[in-house]
Amino acid sequence: MGTHQPPPPSNGDYAPNNTTRQVFFPLPTLGVGQLYVQEKSEKQKAIDDWLPINSSRSRKWWFSAFHNVTAMVGAGVLSLPYAMAELGWGPGVFIMVFSWIITLYTLWQMVEMHELVPGKRFDRYHELGQYAFGEKLGLYIVVPQQLVVEVSLCIVYMVTGGQSLKKFHDTVCPSCKQIKLTYFIMIFASVEFVLSHLPNFDSISGVSLAAAVMSLSYSTIAWAASLSKGVQDDVQYGYKASTTPGTVFGFLSGLGDIAFAYSGHNVVLEIQATIESTPERPSKGPMWKGVVVAYIVIALCYFPVALIGYWMFGNSVRDNILLSLEKPAWLIAMANMFVVIHVIGSYQIYAMPVFDMIETLLVKKLDFPPSQMLRFIVRNSYVAITMFFGITFPFFGGLLGFFGGLAFAPTTYFLPCIMWLVIYKPKKFGLSWWTNWLSWQSTRFLTLRSWDGVSRKAFHNMEVSYGSCSQPAHVSTMGTESPPHQKLDPTNKVDEDKLKKQKEIDDWLPITSSRDAKWWYAAFHNVTAMVGAGVLSLPYAMSHLRWGPGVVILILLWVVTLCTLWQMVKMHEMVPGKRFDPYHELGQHAFGEKLGLYIVVPQQLIVEVGVDIVYMVTGGKSLEKICHLVCDKPCKDIKTAYFIMIFSSVHFVLAHLPNFNSISGVSLAAAVMSLTYSTIACTASVQKGVQPDVQYGYKAPTPSGTVLNFFTALGDVAFAYAGHNVVLEIQATIPSKGPMWRVDDNILITLEKPRWLIVAANMFVVIHVIGSYQLYAMPVFDIIEMVMVKKWHFRPTQTL
Repeated sequence: MGTHQPPPPSNGDYAPNNTTRQVFFPLPTLGVGQLYVQEKSEKQKAIDDWLPINSSRSRKWWFSAFHNVTAMVGAGVLSLPYAMAELGWGPGVFIMVFSWIITLYTLWQMVEMHELVPGKRFDRYHELGQYAFGEKLGLYIVVPQQLVVEVSLCIVYMVTGGQSLKKFHDTVCPSCKQIKLTYFIMIFASVEFVLSHLPNFDSISGVSLAAAVMSLSYSTIAWAASLSKGVQDDVQYGYKASTTPGTVFGFLSGLGDIAFAYSGHNVVLEIQATIESTPERPSKGPMWKGVVVAYIVIALCYFPVALIGYWMFGNSVRDNILLSLEKPAWLIAMANMFVVIHVIGSYQIYAMPVFDMIETLLVKKLDFPPSQMLRFIVRNSYVAITMFFGITFPFFGGLLGFFGGLAFAPTTYFLPCIMWLVIYKPKKFGLSWWTNWLSWQSTRFLTLRSWDGVSRKAFHNMEVSYGSCSQPAHVSTMGTESPPHQKLDPTNKVDEDKLKKQKEIDDWLPITSSRDAKWWYAAFHNVTAMVGAGVLSLPYAMSHLRWGPGVVILILLWVVTLCTLWQMVKMHEMVPGKRFDPYHELGQHAFGEKLGLYIVVPQQLIVEVGVDIVYMVTGGKSLEKICHLVCDKPCKDIKTAYFIMIFSSVHFVLAHLPNFNSISGVSLAAAVMSLTYSTIACTASVQKGVQPDVQYGYKAPTPSGTVLNFFTALGDVAFAYAGHNVVLEIQATIPSKGPMWRVDDNILITLEKPRWLIVAANMFVVIHVIGSYQLYAMPVFDIIEMVMVKKWHFRPTQTL
């Protein structure tokens, strides 16, 4: 049957015609080990045949074509006219064409690398990453980014499907009772609950083909309906924003929209894994044929929608071209239904690799038996989780740009180029080397710039999703209330010029430059400010305080700090028409002009500068910990100083974000990370269990040591609650005081295993302290810039 036969025994007692002796005789010497290996390989093969990616190898090139169309052409194509409005004709067309060429090239690279090792197929993105970067490092580089892309897209498609269903319902039956978006998302999810039980890529081929046809259909409707509507009256092709910062952020946001539109590479190896391959006809031939057809279809979808949509509507186009097209109603309703059918298939395309990862982990690592019940539980749970996030965060499409900006573009634009350089090692400064190096550098720049822009767009979308509270017309941008009909004395030209200059300075300063944040900004800003990496030292503090005092002090400080924070929120606008934006202004009102300054400013600066220094060190040490865990013995030992310099390089960039609103994305990420690494620390400790010979007495052997440790622990707990220094500055970004008060040493060093979890927790610490650093640095920037501009009369410029 083609199986390898065991060699004859050396004593010459091998009888090829005696069936009994041929099978039975070698067992005591060689057969036991061979049978064990054979049994193990058969079990491994059975598991591989059960997993979604490996279970079929019989597909043809046209499967590759429509799978890639479904993966690439998402509902993001409908936002391309809006991206063109942000970019303008010249840059917009160039970036569209450039992205099409670059992503086609990087996709060709991945197709070529699928079978670069004879007899081996890299069926999953992370397998190719492991071959390029090493067993562990490749996993850490690829899997987090791939999961961010695939899980995020599933959540986005959950929201998009619900929104399109709602739009279809409202268009077909405008007089019907309004139904919440939540219910439409649940209707859409009910389809995915059923389809998620299709076992592999082969079984979703029909769904994927329908999705590919729908993507071409609604794209055609979008540009054809726009063309029939004609160029609008008074159409304008200038930039949408009226200010230079708005234009810059809009431009960067447009880059992010285009980068998102080309994010289909995360499933290309998994698609190629379904295509049959022989030594004579490897899979890269039919796969590439399908990719070329897919990219022709992608061009037919993207370029007409982007160019015709922008041509017809100019910079007044909506962020979804179907929203700009209101008539004919039947055509818009049909286009929205096509979007629904498309995202049903796209959800399955991106969910299948996630199913494969989870099921591989459970079956191969945790030794669960591969069964239909396991698959039922895993896939229903995944769909339920994505549905929950879609319902909870209907603005997730905007947040996707922020959280996924550093994952979508790398896995699509330049990670294949890096792997190509690492694996093939082309001649330095040769054509292949230059092509990949330039692609890497140029698309890395595109990635970073687009991330800056989409972080701003993310929070605009959040406000649109939840609804915005309009600011009264009589409230000025400085937040001081004045009668709507009050006018300055026309003879007092000096006062008018002075007030105008004062307003320009206040609009330039970090704290007072924006007043349009909502309550949820206050929520995650305060979480970021309060929950620092000091939370990881609380178990150490508890060991000095012991159970009784420790629990009482933790609860008491929680209550007291909540009370004092409420007091500060109340005092922010205690004087009618006046807002105490920085902390020291409230101190001056309480203690006098000079005394209040001398009492508050030194303490506030000590806290904020001190915390920033601590976060600089914490970020560097967490990066160092990650390096040691990921790269154990072979790596050269690097000093902590260099990791601190790496961490600080991020802040050299982020420090130029002008105000609290512009760091909202960083702050939200930091808030999420703080909750994440705290949860990891808690659950990993519980999983490790109570240690042998555990003791709960005081650590110090002497009374004096116990007392000193007790007070040190009090300081650790007090430090953990030190977030009040920026609360007035946070409230200064909110239109009124109502939304602000809305109710809605290191434990990781003790935990060494599981290593991947501790690595993840340390990376979450790094991301969190990046946001915390910016949050505490912004009031310091405000104090310094206020002194230089208001006291020393420097001009408020970007150079300053």
